Amino acid sequence: MLAALEDSDAIIRHYLSRVKVQRKSDGTEVTAADKGAEQRLRRHLRAAWPHDPVLGEEYGGELARSGRCWLVDPIDGTASYVLGIPMFGTLLSLLIDGEPVFGVIRLTALAETTYAARGHGCWLKRDGRRPQRVHVGPAPALSVARVGISSFRASDLARDPGPWRLANLSRNVERLRLAGDCVQYALLCRGALDVGIDPLMKPWDIGAIAPCVLEAGGSVSDLSGEESRIVERSSFVAASSPQLRRAVCELVALR
Repeated sequence: MLAALEDSDAIIRHYLSRVKVQRKSDGTEVTAADKGAEQRLRRHLRAAWPHDPVLGEEYGGELARSGRCWLVDPIDGTASYVLGIPMFGTLLSLLIDGEPVFGVIRLTALAETTYAARGHGCWLKRDGRRPQRVHVGPAPALSVARVGISSFRASDLARDPGPWRLANLSRNVERLRLAGDCVQYALLCRGALDVGIDPLMKPWDIGAIAPCVLEAGGSVSDLSGEESRIVERSSFVAASSPQLRRAVCELVALR
């Protein structure tokens, strides 16, 4: 898989900072790099596992709830990518019977990869170095937690307000930072952040992140606190302990 990701990296690097942006039907940005990188990853998956279904952000597919299924997000953080800001990554994951069992967070611009497989721990590999096992940090009280968030969508801070009360969070934690999509979960896995929040998510976003956080010793759910069928949830929170995660959920759901 690392070889496949290095292959897609070449496309992503080729267009970095000089790509033309188009808009999808939902208003989000898409580039030639998004499309080209997903095509390249799909080609590698098809060559290795020709019968496995694939669901990707740019070219669709179906989420298989039984058997094997691959999820692909070629550039998570396209808004950063088109500005040349290195806070983006490629997400690749494998589901078995609807549950994520393997996930990769590839941060192309930072030359590092966080990856995990169920029962085998979470690992960080920086280009040119040996992999090292990583763990979440000690869980602090919510009042002194370091919290990352990717956007204000689907929240009370959005132009079109949604259900999640992120204003409550901003008033009750020590540091709230726009850490940048999947990058914040790579930071959480090695103890640099205590909580990562996404108020609006898709299966291809969650599939890679969940096994990395869990194998690093963290806890995940949606913002209502639901832990089952995690890749089918529309929001996501990860924290260094179940207690801290539940405290966040209680705060953002408070009316």
